Amino acid sequence: MNLTSLRDKFESRLADLRIHLAHVDALPLLALLGVFAGAFTALVILLFRLAIEIPLNLALGDSEAFESVSSEWRFFLPIIGSLCLAGIFHFMLAQHRRTGIGHVLERIQFHQGQMPLPNWLAQFIGGIVCAVSGQSTGREGPAVHLGAGTGSFVGRYLQLPTKNNQLLMACGVAAAISTSFNTPIAGVIFALEVILQEYRIIGFIPVILASVTGALFSQAFYGNEAAFIVPSFDMRSLWETPLLIVIGLFIGSLAAGLTRLTGQIAQRAPDNLWARLMLIGVANGALAVMVPGIMGIGYDSVNQAIFGNIGTLMLLTLLSAKLLITGLNIGLAQPGGIIGPMLFVGAMAGGVFGHVGQYFFPEVAGASGYYAMLGMAAMMAACLQAPLAGLMTLMELTGNPNIILPGMLVVVIASMTYTEIFKQKSLFQSLLLMRGLDLQQAPIVKTLRNAAVVQATNQQVKVLPQYVPLERAQAALQDNPRWIVIEGDDDKVSGILAAADLSFALDPDHLDEEWLVAKSEIPTLDLMALPAKRKPTKPIFMQANLQEALDLMHNEGIEALTVHFGEHGKTSTILGVVEADNIHNFYRYKH
Repeated sequence: MNLTSLRDKFESRLADLRIHLAHVDALPLLALLGVFAGAFTALVILLFRLAIEIPLNLALGDSEAFESVSSEWRFFLPIIGSLCLAGIFHFMLAQHRRTGIGHVLERIQFHQGQMPLPNWLAQFIGGIVCAVSGQSTGREGPAVHLGAGTGSFVGRYLQLPTKNNQLLMACGVAAAISTSFNTPIAGVIFALEVILQEYRIIGFIPVILASVTGALFSQAFYGNEAAFIVPSFDMRSLWETPLLIVIGLFIGSLAAGLTRLTGQIAQRAPDNLWARLMLIGVANGALAVMVPGIMGIGYDSVNQAIFGNIGTLMLLTLLSAKLLITGLNIGLAQPGGIIGPMLFVGAMAGGVFGHVGQYFFPEVAGASGYYAMLGMAAMMAACLQAPLAGLMTLMELTGNPNIILPGMLVVVIASMTYTEIFKQKSLFQSLLLMRGLDLQQAPIVKTLRNAAVVQATNQQVKVLPQYVPLERAQAALQDNPRWIVIEGDDDKVSGILAAADLSFALDPDHLDEEWLVAKSEIPTLDLMALPAKRKPTKPIFMQANLQEALDLMHNEGIEALTVHFGEHGKTSTILGVVEADNIHNFYRYKH
């Protein structure tokens, strides 16, 4: 067996695999791919974390010890980081500089989950530079982008249908969150609630396996420790309920303020790359001179707030400074993360509320660290409009199921305050809306985007050349095909013909000499001469979804497409034919 035949056999098996993955019975294969995507993502995230921690540990002795740096370095270090980023991004196209969770949502909704490699590299490098240079940032936002990109790369390499590619993106995101926080359940919920924005049974198992894989890698490298050290907290009594309602209102208001601030800054951000990044550097440096605690990821300050070791005035200072610099950084498109800053702001706000509650209601209010934990979950849930993700993060970080009841109340109140009182959409949805991109889709569009074109494709086709011997044409009809695909020059599709029309033409009672090729040695039929309705078509790759197929038909003014497992639309790669009626029937009766 030569190399060419081996390659053809491999391509044929791979095509069969893609077709199988497009249907609902592909769960075992998707589960295996979820594990692979999770392992690949975990390695990327571990490399990303080490690239941040090693240089900071060497320079500071501790990756969070920016407070020990002199005021001069606190000012100039973020500026140096911005200069490095500007120098790198200067040589990239503007569309390749988009990073973060917002970019992931854009690609999964409007670009079939195709994550560009240049953006992935920009996120990897940008996230490291921002963190190492002491800019106020987080590592989980970049990790989400890196995880989604890694999952997408797996899907693109295998040329899987769009819905499977998006599922692998969710697997990568779950593994990224799990590897960063050592929170496998929160990783799953975040991927489904924030990224896919839906819960599908077939998606649970691959995403769960990916998240577990990420947690195993994290525990093997860092040990079985959560991102935060948390004392044992509990709700003291039912009389605390009014305080929980108030803190929910407080955190929801702060979240709405952060979203509005970010949006206002984004609308006024300079277009010039150098000006925008230098503004980020100067603002971070100037604020760091006055409030060193905002520098870097800031989890050391969060831990101190959880243990109640920060006074009220310092909590207020850290809260105000972090809120301001986070809105500035995200509004100016810093390639850092926002989940970490959300948790920071929530912890400081909760700590402030705890101190105030203890002062006025000492017999009812709990410890300030208890409210700091509730504030973290509520801030994350409100800004992302992801209440389950916030709750699961709270439960796994604390390891304390007793905190779930008050956490549920605070998260719900904060989320409703954010949406119902302040009429805010999620932070990333708000930023995308400014660019004219609306993540809200009609149910029928969402259904069609989640279905591969293969699921509505009629695979009962036969490929025949335009000039076909009568015997070959008669033999082709023995398999009862629905369509005859007419092959033109260079293996291209000239059109499609209903097999019933060909059968009618081949009937001896109807066969006309005008349909035969003149002076041919054997009776040869000209398929383009038959008095039948030959439909013009365009090729579409089997990786596409049904909404893409409908859009292509509408734009081209045609009623049918030939579906191919190769990208070049040749008859040798044809899989079947899909009509608009097939898609409509799929939505009505099969979805």
